[in-house]
Amino acid sequence: MVNNPKGDLFVGNGVIMTGTVTVPGLAEIDGAFEGVLKAQSINVTSHGVVNGTTEAGHVRVEGKVNNTLKAANTLLIESSGKVTGDISYADLEIRRGGDIQGSITIINK
Repeated sequence: MVNNPKGDLFVGNGVIMTGTVTVPGLAEIDGAFEGVLKAQSINVTSHGVVNGTTEAGHVRVEGKVNNTLKAANTLLIESSGKVTGDISYADLEIRRGGDIQGSITIINK
């Protein structure tokens, strides 16, 4: 057993999870999540889909995030990533092919 004091969450491909979840470490979504997801860092893989409220210091999107996203520090949208809805971030990077649509707010650091 690995001693991980932060506590991470992994939602595997094909898994559908709903609810309100707070993760002290990394939340990696390779399946589907619907609800409220708060974490230190969130990674949405190319198969991952998040619908609802997503909040983290650092967010990386290869899949899809819909509705409300708040990245207190960094938001990275990879070439396959798509983010739609109410989006706020302190620092943004979009790879060629990545897509962002909606209401966008820059957070002052």
